[in-house]
Amino acid sequence: MKKRITIAIVTSAIAGTMMVTPAFAANTESAHTDLSLYIANDPVYTVTVPETVSLDAKEHTQVPITASDVQYIPEGKKISVTFQKGNGTYGRLYMVGDKMNGSKPYMMTLNIKGTSGDFKSGALEKQIKGMELAAFTEDGTVNYEMYPCSQDYPQYEGQEGSNLAIQKSVHYSAYVDYGIALEDIQ
Repeated sequence: MKKRITIAIVTSAIAGTMMVTPAFAANTESAHTDLSLYIANDPVYTVTVPETVSLDAKEHTQVPITASDVQYIPEGKKISVTFQKGNGTYGRLYMVGDKMNGSKPYMMTLNIKGTSGDFKSGALEKQIKGMELAAFTEDGTVNYEMYPCSQDYPQYEGQEGSNLAIQKSVHYSAYVDYGIALEDIQ
């Protein structure tokens, strides 16, 4: 019995030291705590890309991307539209011709300029996969630019059989898939 009383006293003493009490509390009759709860709306937006684009063989082509109905974008975030993939290999974007150049179809590399301001073709240090093409924090339209690399090699213009020249009566085609996500503004 003595053992139980001793355990009860020790337990009470330990429990008493665990109680939360202010160290230097003033004599007050009341206290106050403000509480809040806020859940932000989910971001809402519509991004529109053109279904088809006809490139110009001699001039750069402007490709519009539009963001509309933009609401509830969190502070410090943006809607980022990126080049996700195209029909080229090794990170490049090729237009493929409908006629053959020997045993292979005619091909034409495209150069693209997004928000970085630099034209890139996808070769090694100029990768285009993941390249940001447009960014929005509100409604608007942004154009990114593209052009066939033949514009960089005018000396090959009209040269039959060259993949550095656009060939007459060859229909070239390609596709672009976009990535659209909320990203941090840097």
